[in-house]
Amino acid sequence: MKKIYFLKLIAAALLLAAACKKEQYNAPDISGTKADTIILNLGDKMVLAPNITNLKGNEYAWSVNGKETATGQVNYTFEATAAGNYEVTFKANNKGGSGEQVFRILVEKQITIAIDELPAVPMCQVTDITPVVTGPDRFDYQYLWTIGDSVIGKKRNLSFIAPQAGTYELTLRTTAGKQTTTATRKITVTAAQYNNNAYMVLEYAPSPAKNHNWSVIGSADSWKYGAEYPLTYNDFLAKATALRKDSKYPMLVIGSWGGSATFKFDHTVANAPDKAELELTAICSQADAPTVYVAYDRNKNGKADADEWYEIKNDDTGLGVIPNYEMTFTYLKTDKDEKRIYTSFSWKDNQTQSAQGEVLTNKTFSSSMTSSGAFSTRGFFPGLSMVDIASKNVAILDGWKNSFTRKGKRITKNLTGTPSFQQTLNIDIDMAVNDKGEYVQLPGIDFVKIQKAVYPVELVDGQRTDVNMEEGRMLHVGGILDKTLKN
Repeated sequence: MKKIYFLKLIAAALLLAAACKKEQYNAPDISGTKADTIILNLGDKMVLAPNITNLKGNEYAWSVNGKETATGQVNYTFEATAAGNYEVTFKANNKGGSGEQVFRILVEKQITIAIDELPAVPMCQVTDITPVVTGPDRFDYQYLWTIGDSVIGKKRNLSFIAPQAGTYELTLRTTAGKQTTTATRKITVTAAQYNNNAYMVLEYAPSPAKNHNWSVIGSADSWKYGAEYPLTYNDFLAKATALRKDSKYPMLVIGSWGGSATFKFDHTVANAPDKAELELTAICSQADAPTVYVAYDRNKNGKADADEWYEIKNDDTGLGVIPNYEMTFTYLKTDKDEKRIYTSFSWKDNQTQSAQGEVLTNKTFSSSMTSSGAFSTRGFFPGLSMVDIASKNVAILDGWKNSFTRKGKRITKNLTGTPSFQQTLNIDIDMAVNDKGEYVQLPGIDFVKIQKAVYPVELVDGQRTDVNMEEGRMLHVGGILDKTLKN
């Protein structure tokens, strides 16, 4: 009897253990939890689907920022109806325990663009357009300004300029993340009259050379007809400006290495996409193109500030150069005999092993007389003039210096077999680079500086010869024309 009872007791225990085992629950296990924030735009929908194991007896609940939004479902569709940060929490629980997963979601602000109404503006005048752009806090904003199919800017703010009158529709396309928004605004450009030549001579800094007809402003033969003038420095600038305003043909002699001249337009030359805007007439060899610098008067103070100049990249850019070369010239004396006048300058450079020398110019009295019988300044370096014919006394006029330094980069090149001639050079403003060689985007330019940076040498009888101060290697600069203006 006892044995039977014991066996029944064991059997009951086994049944009870089996029943308990049958009713055992394991807590839900939610795997694959990601800590990365999900970024959505307004209007987006996203299905949130957690990965769950141990499903027996589970109950489910979803909440957004602590507020319950759904129960009894494993997946949840989140709709981005308002910008902001959200925590979407999924909870699963059963008799064995619970588990949860938090989805962090950022709904970004919508990009909006506001552009004020634009007033009418004259052609060749820059209008700075500053749109108000609001949107998500991101660092990947991209901007694209267009007129039709033409791209005119890639920054938020636009410096707009048009070389022709008309009504233009400007479109700004702004992108950040997955969002893109556009806005348009029309601007009216009115007609205006300008001189297409950079006729205003702001600075004239020539470098000496041998036996050249220096002081001619224009054709070298015009001295016969009284076109030579004993002028102070400021009067020289004014006279050169007046002659260049009337005609694009008068040339200025820039001279040997380091010589330069700075010019100004009476308007801003618009930077036209994919084309050369300037046409420069110069006398030089094909391998001796002048270095061109341009400046946009960004602060509208009427002058070219030091930080506004950029070099126009050409074939010589990046060649081996002496970057900060200097030559200092000093007027020495004037000698004379019965027929000729001799003037001389000494020169010295700034290198550790300094080079130096002397440049001599001579002229006959007969060659300096004009058709009216007056004595001209033909042949004298600018600023030198015979102030007394009877005594043949030569002096330096006001504003010119008896000692001056020319500075810049020096590119030494062998120019054997490349004679100088008058040629036309096209200048593209888009080729402007900064001191690091990086391209810069300019809406247009107001100033142009032309400088001789190539230091010429030639092979003469097999010997390398310095020809920098030879008359045939002088740089001359004529018209600097705005090609964007219609004639």
